[in-house]
Amino acid sequence: MPVITMYAPKMSDEQKKEIIKSFAENGGRILGISPEAFNTTIFEIDPKNVGHGTKTLEDFLKNAPK
Repeated sequence: MPVITMYAPKMSDEQKKEIIKSFAENGGRILGISPEAFNTTIFEIDPKNVGHGTKTLEDFLKNAPK
């Protein structure tokens, strides 16, 4: 059984459902197996807890071009 692990910022419940469905369906299509075989785990990460270079990801994103 394939395992998909994702580290991401906070998501709504609807976003989680959509991405889990998309991962399983596309993974199943690509590998030629049932989407029901997949296990997906989402770890929500606060941008304050991630370093990007010498800054937190939160501070980096504040100054990133939009």
